[in-house]
Amino acid sequence: MRIRDIIEQQKGVERLDTVNILGLALSMRKEEVFTNLEREVDEAEGLLVQELLAARGKGKPFAYIAKRKEFFSENFYVDERVLIPRPETEILVEEAVALLATRPETNSILDMGTGSGAIGLVLAKKTQKHVVCADISLEALRVARQNRGNLGVSGLAHFVCSDLFGGIEGLKFDIILANLPYVACEEWDSLMTDVKDYEPRGALDGGTGGTAIYKRFIEGLPHHLNKKGFVLCEVGGRRQANKIREMFRAIGLTVVVKNDLSGNERVLVGSWTNLS
Repeated sequence: MRIRDIIEQQKGVERLDTVNILGLALSMRKEEVFTNLEREVDEAEGLLVQELLAARGKGKPFAYIAKRKEFFSENFYVDERVLIPRPETEILVEEAVALLATRPETNSILDMGTGSGAIGLVLAKKTQKHVVCADISLEALRVARQNRGNLGVSGLAHFVCSDLFGGIEGLKFDIILANLPYVACEEWDSLMTDVKDYEPRGALDGGTGGTAIYKRFIEGLPHHLNKKGFVLCEVGGRRQANKIREMFRAIGLTVVVKNDLSGNERVLVGSWTNLS
């Protein structure tokens, strides 16, 4: 069977996913798949292709099939122990890089809920700053450590297993980044199959309204965010942004909202209003 035949005959898997799976199974780049449509696929290759297509057909995300996901032009190892990095999360990193560019003296940075390490490790590599990466999941931290080695930032990224600020009492930071669970538990069953059946619920479920974990996180900020520091959080749209913004203001933070490319309110940037 030719590559062309597999693409044309495949049902239940989107064409792009089929092409990506062919590339993975045949060790080809996507462009090479299209330029080798007449190439014969041998029996062993065909069995592997069908196995991977079957997994994708059941809803398994391609990133988990390939064990990798690109984020900020870096390749990250991912599996079912961690959330798959999303393109919209790159805004969080972009804002942090911009802040650090104007504040070269900033040295204490925390990535709360690091998961695969995507946010903290990219920030460490881009800025050559030390970053503390915290997560409640030991398994997630094992994945993050693997990615730390892959990105070559072993001397810059430091890991701690912590339930929010519980494991870092007494430490304060100039910049705190957080991409914490913000999916409302009442919306869980309406999520796409490839999310709710495969990605770790603990990395997504933010409790009632999606703000329960952020509420606990924000309560700890006065003890851990330096006087002239900044906190950057990813949120799930306008309604949730409004709720979390009010929580920020309640503890004395001024808030700026950043939209993603689709116009959704995606990142909140907070700083202390009263510096006296």
